[in-house]
Amino acid sequence: MDAPYRSDRVEAWQKIKVVQREQFLVIGFIKEPGGVAALYFGRQDGKERRYVGKAGTGWTRTKSAEIRKALDTVVSPKQKLTQTIKKPKATWVEPKFYADIEYRDITSEGLLRASSFKGLTKGTRRS
Repeated sequence: MDAPYRSDRVEAWQKIKVVQREQFLVIGFIKEPGGVAALYFGRQDGKERRYVGKAGTGWTRTKSAEIRKALDTVVSPKQKLTQTIKKPKATWVEPKFYADIEYRDITSEGLLRASSFKGLTKGTRRS
């Protein structure tokens, strides 16, 4: 801790990234041939369901096809958010699935920063 700062790489200083992990409602996705290009997420806060961001990474092609197959069973004509958002490429879904998401931070606007998909669960949220 008492090592002086140097601008070059030294073992005395290490960068440690804080990673957070949480489950969010899957509220929509962007279609890709045979899978998904991105997932949209929401959070339930009391009676409010609000948009919190998206992830476009964290799955293989096989997993992408599995996610798409699952979400195709719950497609909805309307988004299920308290306040409408504009996402022209979105296919909206009933909020029946939770995505396990790793992220670095939440912005001042309440959006996920540097989010990555880690898994999909149907039903109730795990704590």
